Amino acid sequence: MDENIIDFQGDHIHVVARGNNTAAKSLVMFRRIVDACQQHDCYNIIGEAETKEEMSTLEAFKHIEVFTEAGMTWKHRLAWVAADPDKYEQLKFVETVLRNRALLNGQVFRTLEQARSWLFGEPSAATLTSGKAAEAG
Repeated sequence: MDENIIDFQGDHIHVVARGNNTAAKSLVMFRRIVDACQQHDCYNIIGEAETKEEMSTLEAFKHIEVFTEAGMTWKHRLAWVAADPDKYEQLKFVETVLRNRALLNGQVFRTLEQARSWLFGEPSAATLTSGKAAEAG
């Protein structure tokens, strides 16, 4: 079933994307995300990909137009989670395409915890451990 759930959570917009993954569907979704950000004056976004279909290279490149037409800007901080290894690799490619054109202030993550840490600047356990080791050395 194709659906995108977009919900304001107080400190971020939470998105769950389900169903098929095409540039046309992404455009509709990202327009709704931009609208939600404006409505709630909140530009922190956590998205969770629950799509199964493989995205073609052409569809990945179409996300340049998707972000531009939807109104995604640098004020939108996007942390997107793709737990499925295949989906993660596909979305990392989209991330690279968008970064190479300076269209993305965001990153793809494997876990919700990693996404939250990045989005809200919470140090991870690995960062804390390496920081303590540096202080001790």
